[in-house]
Amino acid sequence: MKFEFSLPRNTKLKALNMVINSNDRQHQTDKAKVTKRIRVFAYWNTMKHKDKKRIAFSPSNPCEVTITIYSPTKSKLDPPNLYPTVKAIIDGMTDAGIWTDDNHKVIKKLSFVYGGLSEEKGYYRLVFDIEEVRGEGM
Repeated sequence: MKFEFSLPRNTKLKALNMVINSNDRQHQTDKAKVTKRIRVFAYWNTMKHKDKKRIAFSPSNPCEVTITIYSPTKSKLDPPNLYPTVKAIIDGMTDAGIWTDDNHKVIKKLSFVYGGLSEEKGYYRLVFDIEEVRGEGM
């Protein structure tokens, strides 16, 4: 199952920013506001696109998540530096019922892949590819 999120990284107007980089040096209050904005956006986007009949991933039905990150610029990108953004999205997806919890028993593997350019000026595109873990002795 795949979920796609396009998030603006507007450095001129901080109030519209929806990307947190590990290298950002934000005040904790500002970071908390952006985190909440991302989490709520992820919740609504996930609710809109999820299969309502699908059972949530759980410790007895774990998954692996691959996040492909598309950058708005040709600058070098270190995909794991977007983990604070990814964590807020995962929390929003948890709120939307994709998984019962986002701990290590449910999400067995989390990996990052650079996907190239997002082709949308000023926006990062993050594609979450979620696959069920099969045949694991639990």
